[in-house]
Amino acid sequence: MLHPRSPRGAGPRAAAVLVLLGCAGAACGQGRHDGRLEAGDRTLSSGEFYDEYPVELDAGEWVELDLTSSDFDPYLVLVAPSGAAERNDDHAGSQTRSYLRVQAPESGRWRVFVTSYAPGETGAYRLAVHVGDRPRCEDCAAMVPAAAQDGAEPRFERGRLAAGDATLQSGEYVDEYRVEGRAGEPLVLDLRATGFDPYLILKMPDGGQLDNDDHEGDRTRSLISTTLPADGAYRVLVTSYAVGETGTYDLTIRGGEGGGTFAEADTRSERGRLEAGDATLRSGEFYDTYTFEGLPGQRVRLDLRSDAFDPYLVLQPPRGEALKNDDFEGDLTRSRIEHDVTEPGTYRVYVTSYRPGEEGDYELAMDFGGRFGPSEDADASGGFDAGELTLDQSVTGALEPSDRRLASGEYTDLHVFDGEAGEPVRIELTSTEFDPYLIVTTPSGEQIDNDDHEGDRTRSVVEMVMPEGGRYRVQATSYAPGETGRYRLRISQADALRPEPPAYDRIAGLFVGISDYGGRAGDLAYTAADATRIRDALVRGAGMRPEDAVVLTDRAATRAAFRAAVQDLAARTDERTLFVLFFSGHGGRYDRTGPQPADPDGLDESIELFDGAILDDELNAILAPLRASHQLVVLDACYSGGFAKDLIAQPGRMGLFSSEEDVVSAVASKFEAGGYLARFFSDALTTHDADEDRNRALTPLELSEYLRARYAGDVRDDGTEVIVANETRPGHQHLVVDRGSLSPFSTLFLLR
Repeated sequence: MLHPRSPRGAGPRAAAVLVLLGCAGAACGQGRHDGRLEAGDRTLSSGEFYDEYPVELDAGEWVELDLTSSDFDPYLVLVAPSGAAERNDDHAGSQTRSYLRVQAPESGRWRVFVTSYAPGETGAYRLAVHVGDRPRCEDCAAMVPAAAQDGAEPRFERGRLAAGDATLQSGEYVDEYRVEGRAGEPLVLDLRATGFDPYLILKMPDGGQLDNDDHEGDRTRSLISTTLPADGAYRVLVTSYAVGETGTYDLTIRGGEGGGTFAEADTRSERGRLEAGDATLRSGEFYDTYTFEGLPGQRVRLDLRSDAFDPYLVLQPPRGEALKNDDFEGDLTRSRIEHDVTEPGTYRVYVTSYRPGEEGDYELAMDFGGRFGPSEDADASGGFDAGELTLDQSVTGALEPSDRRLASGEYTDLHVFDGEAGEPVRIELTSTEFDPYLIVTTPSGEQIDNDDHEGDRTRSVVEMVMPEGGRYRVQATSYAPGETGRYRLRISQADALRPEPPAYDRIAGLFVGISDYGGRAGDLAYTAADATRIRDALVRGAGMRPEDAVVLTDRAATRAAFRAAVQDLAARTDERTLFVLFFSGHGGRYDRTGPQPADPDGLDESIELFDGAILDDELNAILAPLRASHQLVVLDACYSGGFAKDLIAQPGRMGLFSSEEDVVSAVASKFEAGGYLARFFSDALTTHDADEDRNRALTPLELSEYLRARYAGDVRDDGTEVIVANETRPGHQHLVVDRGSLSPFSTLFLLR
């Protein structure tokens, strides 16, 4: 039954209207809903409004959803209890209609999302829902898989493990089903349960056995795919991973007597033509659709050729993202997709063109005869599955031609581990026989990749604080298609986020701030305090000794005192020092007397001390005697971005500048600071908010990304005008960062 649920709570505008079209026997559940997307509805993360309706389905039931709207471009999503989703937009090329017809592989509460193609669209819609074997939509036959039309549907069994059931010798409850099979037939058993950890066993006529648990790392699913070795009766045992677990489950049987058939031949050839009158994509390309039933373990090859247009090929699996190809190996007349099937069900092949409106004849060759993974005799699991790891384990493996492959052609092995939100983890993949590439997928589906960690082509590393609890998937693969060889994979919490020591033993710095210019220039609020603020932040937050800091403020901040302080610090420090220069005060611009190729605007920028200016080139010369291997220059002054061209030319030096070279820097009055950069830099050292991975090591990348985020938030929201080249314009000042030769991932500060 379809149960509309208001997304906004009570009230007349939130009320859902369901008009039943009849509810007798198999027809029960049909209905029509007239609704409206409008401001105030819940929104997707991408900004589209949506309404949501749950529908209860049993495994094997067909549900048909037909969504229409003349007010907005409708988009339809159907989400299974396990989280798998089916989507449709622009059915048959119509931007007023979306349509789905799905046979439920699992029982439970499914969710229907009515939304729009683009964010912010609103208007009235009509959603028609039909649960039953045959479609109501007369022009939607192409959406119904051929197996369903021919009556060769899979066999669905819904059961329950409960106290009183038979038990295995190890104590787990078990239900048994029988399948009559013939030698050479494919058989796929798909077991799903959300109330317990399902475990699947297939007993052979000769006494042999195949087992599976956690298909591809999914603890709610077990799957066995095999080719039957002999005629006879096969026993299917549905049980649990742990003793005493109970709950309902769904078992789908494809193949065998009464379990449907896999009618695909090893090869199939289609000839067709794209032409006016065909269905069209939103972008205007004509397309034709073909379907086939996929069997886990198959290696499917699709080859599309045309001399009349530039062919484009799309493969849509039953679950997951579509695979696409254009110009296979640079050939404008050919597209090719090779895919290892791990999900049983109906696959759709879309033949289209690269550009809108292209027409002409084409040939599509489909090869379903390939297999990947070990043979049935060698694969005791029957399921092409993941290796389960602990959070402190190293394993060795090998990429080889029998492995499954990514859509782009790389061999891949799958491993899984269970993690807890907020806990650190380090995943490291190494190989000397191929260029390793690491892919980590979180329980909610976010993908994190790494290749060549810190430039090392033998190592890939993902290090993080786990954002959520659940099962994480780790794919060990290669950078280029077809690479093979041995590898080592290590999962560790002990090594996770352990900070790399900085490349220095000591921090020393010069901190200058001027509020009172003695009449030479206008006085500034808080800028003198900025100097002591940053000095104190480095002492408290990064371990600088107070005696290694020189502070110059107001009348003490003369040109001579500035030079003398740098000379003193140069004499007291060596290569194992991080030198920090901070300035907060006025900045200026001066006409240059001669051309300078690296700075073509004809102007020198300055920091204005109490008794005079220091220009950008002069500052570079003043800092030259410093032997410190790492130097950080932080200038919070108008036009300071111009210093980047002159200062960040020496190895080991990084610069942070409060505004671009032609932009005035504002006073951060709301923070009681002379400049935004001073406040944000201080916060980065003392609050640990910039330390994204929480390992106490603040890298140049983390620091600059944190400062940029603060500028985009606090500075953008603080006003609507900025002075650019002496003219007031809408906008705000922008941070200028130049990391120079410092590695973005090295340790700049080890935070306390």
